[in-house]
Amino acid sequence: MAYVGRLWTDGEPFLAIDAIGCGEWRGYSNDDFERVIDLAAEATTISVGAGTAALIGGDGIVRDDSWIEVFQSDVGVLAFVQASVPDYLGVLAAALQYPDAEDDNGEHFLVGCGELAVFNTALDATGEYFAPLSPARPGPVPLVHGAPRREPDRACCSRPPPSLPIGSKPAGTPS
Repeated sequence: MAYVGRLWTDGEPFLAIDAIGCGEWRGYSNDDFERVIDLAAEATTISVGAGTAALIGGDGIVRDDSWIEVFQSDVGVLAFVQASVPDYLGVLAAALQYPDAEDDNGEHFLVGCGELAVFNTALDATGEYFAPLSPARPGPVPLVHGAPRREPDRACCSRPPPSLPIGSKPAGTPS
């Protein structure tokens, strides 16, 4: 898996949505954030305008204030991994190797524009609490957990690889 970048979490969930539809999300200004808070713990998606977005939650057991590292497979599957341990690289690698065959899969949704926006559910995609999206920052995986940088790492975007038609599923993916 290729390293895409990282998100700083303060314990609030993130929204992953087709970048075209992200303007429909208003975290605090239209109380969309309250809709997230009211969802059942097992919810993996939420309606946004005419579309759907995935919810990405951090693990408060790891830490509320922590990095979530983002990786992308060669077929476009994203992995969001949160850890805070001395052997940071070892734990990230082990998490990416963990078998997921018996996991409960969330709902699938189409990323029609080819760009996925990922941002804190408390923020607005437009409006009073808007935070500009940063592009994905591929590169080497951080060696340590570390503290956040001064510039915001509130959001990232990821483009599925050109070899996978947008909206299609890799062979063997359940429908």
